[in-house]
Amino acid sequence: MSQLHTVNARAPGYLTAGGILASLVVASVLDLATAQSLSRTDLSPSHAVKLFQILDMYASPVAFIASVLTLLCWAARARKWFRPMFDLTLALSMIALLDNVVGLVLCLFDKQENPAFLLLSAALVYVENIAVFVAFYWRFDHPFQQRVAEGEETHPGILFPHSTMQMKSLEGWRPAVIDYVFLSFNTSSTFGPTLPVPLRGSIQLGMMLQVVVAMTVLVMLAARAIGLIG
Repeated sequence: MSQLHTVNARAPGYLTAGGILASLVVASVLDLATAQSLSRTDLSPSHAVKLFQILDMYASPVAFIASVLTLLCWAARARKWFRPMFDLTLALSMIALLDNVVGLVLCLFDKQENPAFLLLSAALVYVENIAVFVAFYWRFDHPFQQRVAEGEETHPGILFPHSTMQMKSLEGWRPAVIDYVFLSFNTSSTFGPTLPVPLRGSIQLGMMLQVVVAMTVLVMLAARAIGLIG
């Protein structure tokens, strides 16, 4: 994969990278909020729930610190450190997200003194899921988009409809933050891709994982929480 372009502050790729990083910062803040919400759901959690709460206690702040440090690397245009820090932040954010999902499922089997916080936690995890996968799709699509833009005979990770339209206004078009937000939101909401088409295995695996998380939150957790409130 080609290196991520973060040196030229005027380049569209540089600004897009900043927006993508912002989504990881939002995801880490939501993760911290979820940890607090889950702790209020069950005042006497089981040992399994306690274990995942302990894991979240470390994963959440570490993911937040990593996202802030990566954002600083982007602002300083530190090309050498940007990519490894971004990959580390994305990995930590993914671990924190999955930890929250498992913690939510386990909370369903515990007695819940405050079931409303379970609904709040489910909502936070749903939005966190969107934010994390915005960064995931960009990470595994952007390098290929860059290579295509440079004239290399290869295909991107995601085929956006803009690239297939013969319009002068779309010549040289490259996906921006909103395009990845749109893809991530639709994948979580419709349980699959809409207009953008996944062309590489990494993107397809990511979509399947995101759908599993979304279905767990929406179908299982949110419905159960509403039932408990009623």
